[in-house]
Amino acid sequence: MSWWFTRSTRLSSEKAAIADLEAGVDWLQVGRWQTNSDLAMCVVFRIVTGDDEFAFEMIYPSVFPDAPPMIYTQDRSLVSGHQYGAEGELCLEHRPDNWLPTITGADMIASCQRLLSEERPEQGALVHARSAHIASLGRDMRSHYCRLLLTPGDLEALNTLSEYTPQPLILNDRKAASSLISSIVSVGQKDTPFWVSDLLIPKGGLEENGFVVRVPGAGKQGDISADDLKALLEGVRLAELGNTVLESDGHEHLLIGDAADWELFWIYGEAGKRKVINYTTLPIPEPKPRLPGSHASLFGKKVGIVGCGSVGSKIATSLCRSGVGEFFLIDEDIFFPGNIVRNELDLNDIGSHKAYALRDRLLRINPRIDVKALRISLGGQESANSMAGALEALGKCDLLVDATADPSAFNMIASVSTRQRKPMIWTEVLAGGIGGIVARSRPDIDAVPLAARSQIEIWCNDQGMEWARTAGTDPYGNRGSDGTPLIAEDAEVAIMAAHAARYATDILTRPDASIFPMSAYVIGFSSEWLFNEPFDTRPIDLQPIGTWGETADLLEPDALLQLLKDHLPDKETADATVSAG
Repeated sequence: MSWWFTRSTRLSSEKAAIADLEAGVDWLQVGRWQTNSDLAMCVVFRIVTGDDEFAFEMIYPSVFPDAPPMIYTQDRSLVSGHQYGAEGELCLEHRPDNWLPTITGADMIASCQRLLSEERPEQGALVHARSAHIASLGRDMRSHYCRLLLTPGDLEALNTLSEYTPQPLILNDRKAASSLISSIVSVGQKDTPFWVSDLLIPKGGLEENGFVVRVPGAGKQGDISADDLKALLEGVRLAELGNTVLESDGHEHLLIGDAADWELFWIYGEAGKRKVINYTTLPIPEPKPRLPGSHASLFGKKVGIVGCGSVGSKIATSLCRSGVGEFFLIDEDIFFPGNIVRNELDLNDIGSHKAYALRDRLLRINPRIDVKALRISLGGQESANSMAGALEALGKCDLLVDATADPSAFNMIASVSTRQRKPMIWTEVLAGGIGGIVARSRPDIDAVPLAARSQIEIWCNDQGMEWARTAGTDPYGNRGSDGTPLIAEDAEVAIMAAHAARYATDILTRPDASIFPMSAYVIGFSSEWLFNEPFDTRPIDLQPIGTWGETADLLEPDALLQLLKDHLPDKETADATVSAG
């Protein structure tokens, strides 16, 4: 409901303040007060400055006095350099960034008069008034649909080009978030480019051919016509290039500029009726450190993740953003619409195998990483050869993550972890999302995974309450103590995935130490089971039980030699086998 309907006293004081202002100055004429079609309270007024008279309309927002009134020219014309376009409001001293509820509409009108007087100090003169404008890239780019991205490396390469010498150019055009984004792929001949852009973007988009030319002093042209562009090129002895891009019927791209001023033009339409669209250049700032220095080593690490569902997909994307450079993903499941409520994947991935879809998702985050994916179920009905290959590949990872909450898969991953002496992390969201468990096993520091899990189960059973472990066909559903259905939501799954990811980066960057004093934590999200309240965290002190590494029955040399003689094929049999192959 509008303010003027519920705050009649403030409305009366607003009218009185403006009437007092009008009575005390000779430059103001106040007109009618009435609502517009949106029931917003409005007042029209005129300001006289010198020989000029301006008609304005001040519109009070429905949330006044929590936000300032807006002043427009009554005919929506452009009268000031401090105006958001011809039809836009004036930018005055009192704005949303410095507004106070004690400021009145009379103060706004007085500010409007001061602006006009400063911009017109003498009859016929027009100057730009002092500005309190704070530049904002996001605000300034809102109206620019076509954008050209240039990295510092791109700019450096462009400015080494010979003057007035066109070079072939390949661009990548893609639509993203209601904008058309273009970026340099390469400069120079396609097979022997002079420069390949260092901008990291995912595969896809449309590659466009064009030309680039360095023209000292070209400056920024802004929106220009085909004739203007032709005149510009002819003026710098580039008429032939102008004919190439302007006298055809195809789509052409021309990048022109020098120093920090580079502009991309898209030329299209029939010859003789060519149209030119100007891209707004968006320089990419120098990268700033956004990760701890220790994370630099993560790019050389390989993480094996079994389970690409709700938990596994979130762990994988978090580790990818943290800098991990190689992934091995295992999951046989298909992504369906119902999975969208908790998974990192989106509706574009419906019908795909989760492992493959997650692989593509990670490559969209960082195209430089290496991702392998297998569509199998670890511990399921798979061929022995496939299972052996999967376990062998897991054994080559620097860290193993079990995100399946499946005992059979856990046993197989735990076996690889123990035999190959590889650290392992596992996490599980408790039934109904009432909490979760996250745990780790580090070689020669913690218990082997099977022993650690056994200790966790004993601890949970010792709490005197039935363990709320996931089970059945709906691992995320359960009922509370009062019978109310409980279902884990995305935020709860994300919390457990984040804890597992934090464990992972800690293990990979601090192999001999840790910021976590315990290797298992039970974390509550509600007042169910053993938890007193949300975020009630219970550490579990695991004892380092079990032997890490391969166990072998060592034979005496003579016995080992006899074993080999008994089982290796003789030379004739081996040769025959090779020949048959």
